[in-house]
Amino acid sequence: MKPPAVLWKLRARGLEDARQAVKRGSPEGLHDLRVALRRAAVTSAALGKKRLARRARAIARSLSQPRQLEVDRRLLERIGRLGVLSPDAVTALAARWEKLAARAARKLSRATDGHRMQRLRRRLDALARKRTNRGLRRLGKARRQAEQTLSRSLEGRDDRTLHRFRIAVKRARYLSEDLAAIGLPETPEEAARERALQEALGRWNDLRGFRRRLAEGRDDAERRGTVALAGEIERLLAALEPALDAARASAVAASRRSARVIPMRPAVRARA
Repeated sequence: MKPPAVLWKLRARGLEDARQAVKRGSPEGLHDLRVALRRAAVTSAALGKKRLARRARAIARSLSQPRQLEVDRRLLERIGRLGVLSPDAVTALAARWEKLAARAARKLSRATDGHRMQRLRRRLDALARKRTNRGLRRLGKARRQAEQTLSRSLEGRDDRTLHRFRIAVKRARYLSEDLAAIGLPETPEEAARERALQEALGRWNDLRGFRRRLAEGRDDAERRGTVALAGEIERLLAALEPALDAARASAVAASRRSARVIPMRPAVRARA
């Protein structure tokens, strides 16, 4: 079994790779950076570095809106190709969201090179240089707690609970990958089940965020007196409801399957 220092090296390298992807203008740079930050937060919390975890989460949260805007713009492009909205409506929304994208780009630049990121990187690098076996039991305990969360079905739960569950699924997957990195790999069935659950919840969340952005666009059009645009967006919002309901039902069904079959991992023994 490998020591936990391996995890700090992975988190430091993953964060730096994601930062460089953002600087290169990679289409997935923002997504990769948020994932690297979330992974760093989960590993830090599990190994008792609470302050480090809070710092990584804070930076990741600052990028939530830019990431959702990125998703929204891609969905708008797809809708434009499908002809669901008129070209004029697509152009009007795209122009409005372009201004938001400029603000998001500035926020991303601050997150990538700001003082909070620099402190986070220095701390991860320092931990990566230490040679210690402490923390293995903490890691196993965190994973078992995550498994208990995933053992609950989402049947009858509200959207807030689904959102929290989505975050819990990510945490469980990251912890499982941490354990795999030190020599305790998950089963293929376990990995596939949690991946399917995360993807189902992700589709639901993307659509939910897109609907919220469209509603803001409709409200803005109404304030400006652009009646035709407001009417088109309202019709699109109504057309999205069945898709959103279907995505939600798919996520709930995935949680039911997960709740029935989750096996609990044994406790992790620390090395002498």
